[in-house]
Amino acid sequence: MDAKQKLTQFMDAVNRSTDAEIAQKKEAAEQQAQQLLQNAQAQCAKESERALAEAKAKLSAKYQKQMSQVGYQGKTAFLSHRQSLLMQLFAELREKLIAFTASADYAPWLEKLLAAQQPEAGAVILLREKDLELQERLAKSVDAACTFRADRSIVLGGLSVLSADGRRCFNHTLDEAYQAQLRNFYRNHNIDGGNE
Repeated sequence: MDAKQKLTQFMDAVNRSTDAEIAQKKEAAEQQAQQLLQNAQAQCAKESERALAEAKAKLSAKYQKQMSQVGYQGKTAFLSHRQSLLMQLFAELREKLIAFTASADYAPWLEKLLAAQQPEAGAVILLREKDLELQERLAKSVDAACTFRADRSIVLGGLSVLSADGRRCFNHTLDEAYQAQLRNFYRNHNIDGGNE
């Protein structure tokens, strides 16, 4: 074998070795690139899932807030309408009470109140200012000597009787009856305002 052949064989061996080494490095680089690609895809998938979960949570919170607002607005509108109807109902009742005090039945009703529960001697019968004109007529319904006075707190009508020592014996004012009905309605229907 001459030197030229040896050199060719040597060069072939070096080339084969280099080709093998290049192939190995290429294979390793491809595997590394494949691994990096898989890692990047996994990371991208994780980020996408996290971003989707975050967006879903935000949308869910926004939807719940909107639903809560709609529910609150609906309840507020309902309560406002109910309150309006209630005030209308009690305004009509108040008007009927005012009409009653202007009717011919009012004075006999006051007389019956006094006749049913006779005041003691020295008692004070409290009336609204306008009803003091009925004083003489009402005095005939009582057996004992009593005095009549105007009470500014009586607006609608009716009467209250105070004993001689100033203790209230009974209250038959339309004002108190009206307020009691309003309180009872609120209380019985679990509406705020029934404890006032």
